[in-house]
Amino acid sequence: MSSGIAGTSALITDIDRRKALPIIRALGMEKVRVVGVSYRHVPLGGFSKYCSRVHICADYRSQPDRFLDDLQKIMRTERPDVFYALEDEALSLCSRNRASWSPYTEALIPASDTLEKAYDKWQTIQTAEAAGIPVPHTFCPTSIEEVASLASRWEGPAVIKPRKSSGSRGLCYVNTPSQMIESYRKVSAHYNRPLIQQKIPAQGAGLGVFVLMDKKGDVKAIFGHKRLREYPVSGGPSTLCVSYRDDQLVEQSIRLLRMIGMVGVAMVEYKVDARADKPILMEINPRFWGSLQLAVFAGVNFPVLYHRIALGLETEPVVQFPTGKYWRWLWPGDILHFLQNPERFRLKPSFFDFRPGNTSYDLSWDDPMPAIGALIDAMRKIAVRGR
Repeated sequence: MSSGIAGTSALITDIDRRKALPIIRALGMEKVRVVGVSYRHVPLGGFSKYCSRVHICADYRSQPDRFLDDLQKIMRTERPDVFYALEDEALSLCSRNRASWSPYTEALIPASDTLEKAYDKWQTIQTAEAAGIPVPHTFCPTSIEEVASLASRWEGPAVIKPRKSSGSRGLCYVNTPSQMIESYRKVSAHYNRPLIQQKIPAQGAGLGVFVLMDKKGDVKAIFGHKRLREYPVSGGPSTLCVSYRDDQLVEQSIRLLRMIGMVGVAMVEYKVDARADKPILMEINPRFWGSLQLAVFAGVNFPVLYHRIALGLETEPVVQFPTGKYWRWLWPGDILHFLQNPERFRLKPSFFDFRPGNTSYDLSWDDPMPAIGALIDAMRKIAVRGR
């Protein structure tokens, strides 16, 4: 069945990131003209046969004003039908500076106060508690004296984390209360008022609920997955995951996203506390995610649905999906996981289980050139670390 978007165009930021590739491919396969934006001169997504053109712009992390100027010039030239801002910093900038894109295109970009509630883990925790959603015991101290008082009565391991960060940036694990004050000082030197949070044991599975909401707050797509492997092994992006559904998590995730006024795509992340076999809310990521290809493979085509909704086309919600479908970031993610994990020959499923027909890969025979881009990117990272 036709998606009804053939002949339209899309402008996508951050095409140097892995998450851009399934968006480029999904739209390109529907005959959408895809234009990419990146501050890197050899971005991964630019290698895709579905990417028609690449614009190089300023790095929004160090030159936000120049990035916005560049973006507006690109918008005037390309006049894309739909705009996709992928990474947190780009999304936040575009939310606060709508004049740089809104006169030229359509997008499902949340309001800046919504993004603030999602990015600020303290606000997320408070909102979730008010909604009756299980969260880790979390504190946001106002002084080092408060930290000392907390340490004197703390039991078990803890994690000190920035209120705003992504991935493992700024995290500091504390195994004993005696380490808490020094560790807190270390993190707070770089991040204002970090959180002190109960550490959920690593043995529990990581679960994600993915939602697409239109501008009225109506749910247009739902998906869920379970992480099976990640890199780094201690915690990082998924290298292998499987489609998974928990209706209670879906219901409470939608409720939480509506409470903060979410628009567009979001991932609500949970960690199962193995001691009580109970999923605990970890964070909200109000953007596209790295394992997006799994959802597309399972029939929930978030990029195409986002495109249709942004254009104002009548779109039936996609809320059912098959479980037991796999996605694998083989190169280099799952290979690096295999090399780093001391249990490499006892992995379940096995590293050597390629599950033909039931697994989607980041590598594609239909669109092979991004594999070269991934190799160039890996070499670039090795060179940077070696300096």
